[in-house]
Amino acid sequence: MRDIYVGIDVGSVSTNIVTLDKDGQVIHSQYIRTNGQPIETVKNGLRELGKKFAGQVKVGGVGTTGSGRQLVGVMVGADVVKNEITAHATAT
Repeated sequence: MRDIYVGIDVGSVSTNIVTLDKDGQVIHSQYIRTNGQPIETVKNGLRELGKKFAGQVKVGGVGTTGSGRQLVGVMVGADVVKNEITAHATAT
């Protein structure tokens, strides 16, 4: 079983869910239209992620960003919740 790390960017237009391995390599990514339903969108994305990696991975950490970061952060028990400016600055 390998460790993965999940990043969730919840915006008003789209939600992006990215999964990294311990070396920081992207192993899965999803672009989902939010359609005004951020919670349902994240649930569906995580459900898909669960189907793809069932029994193969252990989530080592979760981070959220975007306009829905606080709400989704609570929903998923995020380890890190960052605003978009901080997320962009860190990535740069």
